[in-house]
Amino acid sequence: MTVPSFPSFWLARPSSPANAEEVDVAVIGGGIVGLSTAYWLGKAGRRVVLLEAQSLAGRASGRNAGFLLTGSAEPYTALAASVGERAAQRFWETSQENRELLRAEVLDPVRVDCEFLPEGSWLTALPDTGQEEALRESGERLVALGFDLSWREAAEVRRVSGSARLGGALYQPRDGGLDPVRLCRGLARLSGAEIRTGFPVRALEPVGERVRLVSDAGHLLARRVVLALNAYVAELVPGLAAEIRPVRAQMLATAPGPRPLPGVWYVNEGYEYLRQLPDGTLLLGGCRWAARDTEVGTLETPTGTVQGALERFLAESFPQFADRPICHRWAGTMALTADGLPRIGTVPEIPAALYAAGMNGHGMSLGFATGRYLARRVCGEDPAPLFS
Repeated sequence: MTVPSFPSFWLARPSSPANAEEVDVAVIGGGIVGLSTAYWLGKAGRRVVLLEAQSLAGRASGRNAGFLLTGSAEPYTALAASVGERAAQRFWETSQENRELLRAEVLDPVRVDCEFLPEGSWLTALPDTGQEEALRESGERLVALGFDLSWREAAEVRRVSGSARLGGALYQPRDGGLDPVRLCRGLARLSGAEIRTGFPVRALEPVGERVRLVSDAGHLLARRVVLALNAYVAELVPGLAAEIRPVRAQMLATAPGPRPLPGVWYVNEGYEYLRQLPDGTLLLGGCRWAARDTEVGTLETPTGTVQGALERFLAESFPQFADRPICHRWAGTMALTADGLPRIGTVPEIPAALYAAGMNGHGMSLGFATGRYLARRVCGEDPAPLFS
């Protein structure tokens, strides 16, 4: 007979309000959104305890390609058709604001050394798919809205990328790439927050106007709580399980070498993405389409099917890198929503607790601005919604 394992009776009992450790603000989750929230709360003079079940940036924030990218993976026209013009515009505005906030606060000048390379981004179409027309129209509409980007014809894109398989692209000069783990660790240091790793929170319980955080590592009583758990938020807010879909994303890294590819590259509406690090290491991710039905859930293990598809994409689309040894393979968990927009709100029946989840693979591009929004809410402000 298989018997499930549970904490002991004594560890599972909640502490009484009189005995629980009291804190001002508790942030649950040590990724980009949680650490950004702690950073902005620290600037506002609030005392923050950040609780992380594993290690800082151990989940999606430390398993991505490090793109500081404006906009969405799909063309602006497609996003606007799905969620409405206003919501699509707000999404792009928030990602642009996120980039400029990060540059002003920690990157220009350098307060966190995370190898930021402001070489621009390329949202690139595959020819003969209809993607070029959609991207070109998207660019025209975005320029009319005041965004700093330009359309680049296929000949220029192929010259810059070295790939004969690419079509036209939208180029955004102020985007770039960075080391996401170094960024997160730097934000933790700058925030002044008390960081507690190895502190999984199992439940939230309202206690008057405060919130009890139940954990085997100890119980806390907080005046305000922010849940920044992305794909894992349903563990504490079960009502979000139907809205947040965990999906696996896989990547590989080659050995260092010559560096002919500047900038960060989204190809095929984000289904493939790549960049080179300062030492010439090539990072390549995507090809989830090769096993769409099985690339679901939170298992962070690479698979032969998707890794093989990544290698074939590299050989066919960027053959100048195909002979480099592959030194690293990994996977992470994205949190997707049906409409491509994040979810931010108040935890049902716990008005002192907020949540943010469903970053749709754009945590680096949205997390810093989202953290500022959450911090403002915690401090009693009523900022305009980010995505509506």
